[in-house]
Amino acid sequence: MYVKEVFSLWRLLRDIWVGVLAVTTYAALVFYLYQYHHWHFLEFPISIISIMGTALSLLLGFRTNSAYDRWWEGRQIWGTIVNESRTLVRQSLAFIDNTDGEKDQVIKHIAHLQIAWCYALSNSLRREPVLVNANLYLTEEELAYVARHDNIPNAILYLIEMEVAGRYRKGQLTEHFFQNMDRTLQILCEAMGKCERIKNTIFPTQYSFFVHLTIFLFTIILPMGLIASIGRIAIPVTFLISSLFFYVESISYVMQNPFEGSPNDTPMTSISRTIEINLLQLIEAPQIPDKILPKDGYVM
Repeated sequence: MYVKEVFSLWRLLRDIWVGVLAVTTYAALVFYLYQYHHWHFLEFPISIISIMGTALSLLLGFRTNSAYDRWWEGRQIWGTIVNESRTLVRQSLAFIDNTDGEKDQVIKHIAHLQIAWCYALSNSLRREPVLVNANLYLTEEELAYVARHDNIPNAILYLIEMEVAGRYRKGQLTEHFFQNMDRTLQILCEAMGKCERIKNTIFPTQYSFFVHLTIFLFTIILPMGLIASIGRIAIPVTFLISSLFFYVESISYVMQNPFEGSPNDTPMTSISRTIEINLLQLIEAPQIPDKILPKDGYVM
């Protein structure tokens, strides 16, 4: 996963600098033709460039805000998953009666299924093998069952629901406590659906294309508007301004997809490990895994 993130970041920076260097080379060519071949028709009114730059800033601001909203919603959803996962196991410990001596085994089973669900959801959102890590907490029968489903996290959530309902039918849960636990599972299901909505909803391609086109047109006319007033200084100025616009646009592109495994991704694997540790500690498991720590500034 770390190698994938570094490669993704390198590819993003490569695309940015290829565009910036192309624009800078174009600015140098415009200056050369204007200064030494007297192509004065290349001069462009600076007032029009100022208006276009303002419009481009508004477009990029809207795009960046929209992308940040998607990224922040994804992080909020996983915050809800953390809270409700802990709540589910706490409710199991507090609500389930030990009438037949199976309480510890039942709560352990619920905790293991919830851990498996978190890992399965994380992997499915990233289009990775869904049962990696999740298979450690499922029995062979459960693995065979969930493998038959297109939506494996939903199948695991069903197994949790059936376990809770089974306790209710055996009289180990009162109706009130059963409704509370069912509500927790409903919130988890809603969180899963919200993640899938973000993942499967593509940012409007027409808007992205229009922003790309506007940046292209702006960087084409920018050196034309600067050469008459500042001469060769127009080249480094074009470099700086184009770098800013290209970088801001690239940030919004990365942040609009918070479940892609990029450096700005919602750290779902790390969050799932935190949930795993918390739930295993609640059920007093003998072995607790280590936390997933940041590597060189990136959270896995």
